[in-house]
Amino acid sequence: MSITERHTRSRTIRGGEVRTAVRDLAPVVLGLAPFALLIGVTAVRSGVGAGTGILSAPLLYGGSGQLTALTLMAGGAGLGAVLAAVGLVNARFLLYAAALEPRFRDQPRWFRWIAPHFVVDPTYAMVTRRRELSGADLDDPATFRRWWTAVGVGLGVAWTGLTAVGALLAPVLPTSAALDVAAPAMFLAMLVPQLRARPARAGAAAAAITAALAASLPAGLGLLCGIAAGLAAATLTDRSPS
Repeated sequence: MSITERHTRSRTIRGGEVRTAVRDLAPVVLGLAPFALLIGVTAVRSGVGAGTGILSAPLLYGGSGQLTALTLMAGGAGLGAVLAAVGLVNARFLLYAAALEPRFRDQPRWFRWIAPHFVVDPTYAMVTRRRELSGADLDDPATFRRWWTAVGVGLGVAWTGLTAVGALLAPVLPTSAALDVAAPAMFLAMLVPQLRARPARAGAAAAAITAALAASLPAGLGLLCGIAAGLAAATLTDRSPS
């Protein structure tokens, strides 16, 4: 094989991995969109400012931590309190990172330093379900590196852009609209990529029906009931014969 042919084949492989990453990412971005809009709306209405809300999107790279930081800053909390709260909210990422460590072990040093920034709920969910990519296993370090970089950067760009849209729309959106959809949107973003599996479909159906029936319960109990019902249904379905 000539040098030109090898370069052409290499570009084809890289392009295929990026396209696959984009396809994996598309439904996740769709599910996260309402939550990202909420971040932008919250930044403007809390008085923290649109600039802070947009800048914190790629820096914190985590919706729950970002919303926590904006809320505390709006309430006048000190820097130490904000950092402690965000660290506590994002502590679950340590577990994700530990589970993904074998995939980072044989990577170049630059990748091991930068890529962990992209370890969040949606990317972890995607990598755990993605076994093969363009005919190559994700356990291959180069394949994983290209896929992970495309997913991480793509999600960061989309999240930051949607946060900016939320900040721009804050003056015209109804006061409660974004807050009402924030929590369901976060769960939707995690669920959508998994709906191909039978337990996930059963869990989604049970959660939706239960949450709808219990919607009148106070203090968000309807959503909690839906989550509990969904988890129970998914677990039972996973244990039952196919």
